[in-house]
Amino acid sequence: LAGRLQLPDALVDHIESTHHAYLHAELPRLSELTARVVGAHGERHLELFTVQHAFEAVRADLEPHLAKEERVLFPMIRELGAATEAPAFHCGSLRNPISVMLREHDAAGELLAHLHTVTGGYRVPQDGCASYRALYEGYAQLEADTHLHIHKENDLLFPAVVALEGSSGGAGR
Repeated sequence: LAGRLQLPDALVDHIESTHHAYLHAELPRLSELTARVVGAHGERHLELFTVQHAFEAVRADLEPHLAKEERVLFPMIRELGAATEAPAFHCGSLRNPISVMLREHDAAGELLAHLHTVTGGYRVPQDGCASYRALYEGYAQLEADTHLHIHKENDLLFPAVVALEGSSGGAGR
């Protein structure tokens, strides 16, 4: 039982060190690569301007979301895991910020689906260079990693946090 109660802390650490670290490195790299590919191929492939806009919308959505998790929700989850009695959070129950995160995850999924669509399923045109291929491979990996990241939070972390909060009000009880 004690190991199960520590799961949220361990999962938060894993999500930050794996998925958040990946996004913090990959989003700026993909922005730069997108600009280079648009500069090189934009005249012949006008759809790249739509692709660039779609990717930047993904980035603009994900970066503030990561910050909210890292600065607000994840510290509260760690506090809950370490508490000997129910902590009092400014938001009341952790269900409140979790419900916000779930809505934001849905929005991120929609933005990623749009990016997938406007790239033609990440299909590089015949005249696409190595950078073009690297860009679309990067987008595909971004989509796959973000879906896995969201799955871990929605289906593993958040239910464990809600159960922990509801069962004892902290790991020590």
